[in-house]
Amino acid sequence: MLHIAVFGNTKWSLLMKDILEKEYSDLLLQNGGEGIHVDNLVVLGTPQGENEISVREFAQLYASGKLISIVIPKEYYIHHNNLILALLRAGIDINDIYEGIRLSGEVRTNPERVAVLITPTLSDPYLSYLEFHVADHCNLNCKYCTHYSPLVTEPVFSDFERFCSDLQQLKKLIPDIGIIRILGGEPLLNPELGRFIAFTRKLYPASIITVVTNGLLIRQMSPDLIQLMKENMAFIHISFYPPLQETIGEIKRFLYEQEIPYTITEMTTKFSKTQTLTPHSDEDFFYGCFQASCTCLQDGKLAPCYAPFTTKYFNAAFSTKLPTDEGIDLYDDTLTFMRLKAELLLPMQRCRYCTSGDAYPWEIIGKHSVPEDWVVD
Repeated sequence: MLHIAVFGNTKWSLLMKDILEKEYSDLLLQNGGEGIHVDNLVVLGTPQGENEISVREFAQLYASGKLISIVIPKEYYIHHNNLILALLRAGIDINDIYEGIRLSGEVRTNPERVAVLITPTLSDPYLSYLEFHVADHCNLNCKYCTHYSPLVTEPVFSDFERFCSDLQQLKKLIPDIGIIRILGGEPLLNPELGRFIAFTRKLYPASIITVVTNGLLIRQMSPDLIQLMKENMAFIHISFYPPLQETIGEIKRFLYEQEIPYTITEMTTKFSKTQTLTPHSDEDFFYGCFQASCTCLQDGKLAPCYAPFTTKYFNAAFSTKLPTDEGIDLYDDTLTFMRLKAELLLPMQRCRYCTSGDAYPWEIIGKHSVPEDWVVD
């Protein structure tokens, strides 16, 4: 009997567990293999329910040989990459981390789908998460913004034609993506936002597409943009900052009336300052960084986070030389999806200039920024 774990504790985890132990296990036995038993459900937080264990506990059972692998249902988008980084940090072999297929009611009645129920993560041409900027500047300008939007002195919009070329190139390597988030700066500042949404949906019909906004411009969205969001099943994610407090009810009502689905964070009252000018040598820092799982596309490159693409604004403002020329070249003729996924799991030079940082009260940056607005040391 093969003893494994499944990630998560929702209906998707339980469905994956059931199919693995029944239909998938039966297929293995019919072909002379061993059956499967899912011993535990692995969670990123504190275990609560029956058979739940932490990543640390999974690593101990894995090291002792009591569990040999873990399966991640594709329905986990945001936490997927965080889990993989945590598993690697805990010493789990990447070849023992498996991706599940998208689960649906007809999976159980389709032997061909059950036969490919799980795939080693590096052998699966799939990304759980992708983000890209459509505007680098912002209309809110939060101090400590890790995207450096307040340092963007002129409007900077992503070139739509370049974006189309880059996304088509990525599609050749990665045909399926779980969730795609459209960011800034403030994405609603870009008058071509609808075109970015429509093209993204055209290439990735199964992806969840969401526009991440501070919400200040939601009620000024044009009828054309609203229609494009509906047609392309895109929704709004509001990062809730104090300036929105008095109008958040009206914004919710507007989105409800326009029939646009949305999610919203709790109000942000603290921001972390994570920038350092003194490089550290802790490679493990990368595997504990939540931003390291935010795969970002820009200017023909893919990187584990947006920092290589936005640090240029910090360098220009304060005459520093932090690393910016990083990222995986999507137009490299030798690039394969396996190499792409493997390189996304490696720290960059830019990572040496990030720290855990301390939390400070949220505030708008002053007219003239100084290095202390960003730098810890």
